[in-house]
Amino acid sequence: MAVRNETTMRLNTSKVFITGATGFIGGRIAERLWIDYRIAARCLVQNYTGAARLARLPVPMFPGSVLERQALEKSMGDSEVIFHCAYGNTSDPELNRRVNEEGLQNLGEIALSKGIQRLIHFSTVAVYGPQPPDHVTEETPTCLSEDEYGNSKIRTETICRELAVAGLPVVVIRPTVVYGPFSPIWTIGAIKRVLSGGWENTGNIHGLCNPVYIDDLVDGVFLCVDKDGAVGQTFILSGANPVPWNTFFGAYKALASGGKEQFALPSTSESLLLAWMRHLLRRQVQTLRKHMEPQLIELHEYLKMTRPALTGRLLALVSGGIQESEKVKYNQKTVFSIDKASHLLGYTPRRFEEGMKTTADWLRYYEYI
Repeated sequence: MAVRNETTMRLNTSKVFITGATGFIGGRIAERLWIDYRIAARCLVQNYTGAARLARLPVPMFPGSVLERQALEKSMGDSEVIFHCAYGNTSDPELNRRVNEEGLQNLGEIALSKGIQRLIHFSTVAVYGPQPPDHVTEETPTCLSEDEYGNSKIRTETICRELAVAGLPVVVIRPTVVYGPFSPIWTIGAIKRVLSGGWENTGNIHGLCNPVYIDDLVDGVFLCVDKDGAVGQTFILSGANPVPWNTFFGAYKALASGGKEQFALPSTSESLLLAWMRHLLRRQVQTLRKHMEPQLIELHEYLKMTRPALTGRLLALVSGGIQESEKVKYNQKTVFSIDKASHLLGYTPRRFEEGMKTTADWLRYYEYI
């Protein structure tokens, strides 16, 4: 992306605005800004029910959506830097598209009118499609697919390029698998999965995971403000090294079992039998849902009230294990390169083992394990 006006600036003296501030990444950016720089960022909040973590900070919160231009302009105020973390995360695909694309257009146009000095836009490595090549850089072509989230992010990157041509200093970030404290998918979701027996029979799983610890990601985006050469660029931000998916989930299994499990877990006859039972039960449930879904929902609600322990075990049996639809993903051996971020930004993320130590402490503190 080309940009006409490139302005030298430093984050520690900047006024900051965050969209999606109640989310996992936006919330951590707000925390780190206060902890590291005593910057009380202006935070756009669509729903206060998710603002408990943010409310611990002395930050001004403004109600509104990126689809509401008046609220957006008011909440942005006299900010100089924007971290755009908001994205469509509802059950309505059209609303998600509008939040992602129209929301970014609104934000960018207001930012241009206000002379914003840096807009950091969060995209995703999902723009490379569901089956990316083994080695991916920022120059690897993006790929439209059946994944509407990835498709929408491809379109937002096009909007970013248009905004850059118009003179807005934009940086696009493509994070990989973001884990660490408060991560809803790759930490909380991962520990819940292994606690329910959801990473079993992994003998035929040989793919690579590209994990990035949340604070490394935040360090990277902060560098995009301080480094003038970041303007107009796109960066993949991942960890120092990819690890096998069995190592990633094996770390959580080790934590769930009190450290008794090894990271790479062998298959056993018991786990093979359990996997076969799960497969059979899932097929039966899918068949029943076609003919009597309302009755199944009613039965589930009744059992949840009267037999919660049994319901939990049945749910774990149905949802646990590695499903057929996941095998392609978990057998991919893609490595997302961070060479560009390392060279242009001085980005130096920690190794997975280091990030997991802090993650483990957090999981114990919040009594997930």
